[in-house]
Amino acid sequence: MDSRTLRNLMRIMQTGSLSAAAEQSCLTVQALAAQLNKVEEQFGFRLFRRSNKGLTLTSQGSELTPFMDQVLVATRQLEEKVAALKAPRQRSLKVALNTTLPTDFNRRMIDRLIAVFPQYQLEFSYAESMENLSKLKNEHFDLAILIGQQSGFTSIPMPDVQVQVVGAHCGNQDDSLGLLVDKFQVRPADECPYSHSFLRFLDAGLGEYGPSQRMVYSCSETLTLSLITQLDGLGLVSRDAAMRNGLAIFPDFEDFLEVRLAVNNPELSDQALHDVVDMTLQERTERDIRRRAHRHTEKQVAAEIRT
Repeated sequence: MDSRTLRNLMRIMQTGSLSAAAEQSCLTVQALAAQLNKVEEQFGFRLFRRSNKGLTLTSQGSELTPFMDQVLVATRQLEEKVAALKAPRQRSLKVALNTTLPTDFNRRMIDRLIAVFPQYQLEFSYAESMENLSKLKNEHFDLAILIGQQSGFTSIPMPDVQVQVVGAHCGNQDDSLGLLVDKFQVRPADECPYSHSFLRFLDAGLGEYGPSQRMVYSCSETLTLSLITQLDGLGLVSRDAAMRNGLAIFPDFEDFLEVRLAVNNPELSDQALHDVVDMTLQERTERDIRRRAHRHTEKQVAAEIRT
C-alpha cells in the first residue's frame, strides 16, 4: 500500500463519507471505493462498517489508526528531508580580516567578497596576522589576510597593498640615535611578520646588541604598542599605528611588507580568488558612493562579523 492510498484511507476515517473523502482526494467515489476494497482484501478484515449514515471504523480499523498515522508522519518527514537534500544548500565561507590594515580596506574587502561569493554564507572575523594564521591552521578558516610571506598555505599578493613598518618610540621626533640605542627593545618574535624587518632596523643604525641589552619579545602589534608605552621602549609597528598612538618615528628607517590573501579551501576557483584581490588600497569608485546612497534598494546579504 503506497502513502497516497494511506492518506485516502485517513480521509475516509476523518470524514466518515466516501463522497467527501473522494472530493478531498480528487478521485471519483467509485475509484476511492475500489482502493478501500483492495486494502480490506489485503488485510483480510474490514476497516469500516457501511450504513446509510456513512462509514464508521471497525474495532480492527480503530486499532490500526495510530499506526497508519505514524506511517504518514514518517512519510511526510522523509519527503521533507528528500526535498531539503535536493535543494542547493548555502555553504559557509569563513574569512579572517586583518586589524593592522585600514578600516576602509577591510570594508571594501567585505564588499568584494560578498560580490564574488554570493552563493556562500559569509562569516568574518578581525585579528592580526599571527592569530589569522592560527585560524587557518586550527579553526579551518577558508581565507585570511596576512602580512608578509607565510609558508604552509597558498596565497595571492594583494596588488598595490603594503604595510609600511617603522621604528617607533615615546621620545621626541628629533631624539638622537644615541638616546634610542639604550631604550628597551620590543622585538618581534621569530614567527611575527615584522621579525625580518627588525633585523634590517638594527642594521639601519642601532648597532650591535649584547646579553646586557634590555629586550622583550612580542608577536602582536597591539601588544608592542602597549609595551613601547609602558617600558618607554622602541619597537616596530605600522606607520599608521604609530601615528594613531602619538609615537615618535625613527627617521632613518622604513620597510614595506606585502599583504597576501591566504587560501585554505581548494574548492574556491582561481578566477574567483583573483577577482577578490583585484582591488587597490586607494580605490574609490562612483559605484560605491551610489550604492551607499541607495543602500535601501540592495538585496540583503547575510554575513556575520565577529571580533
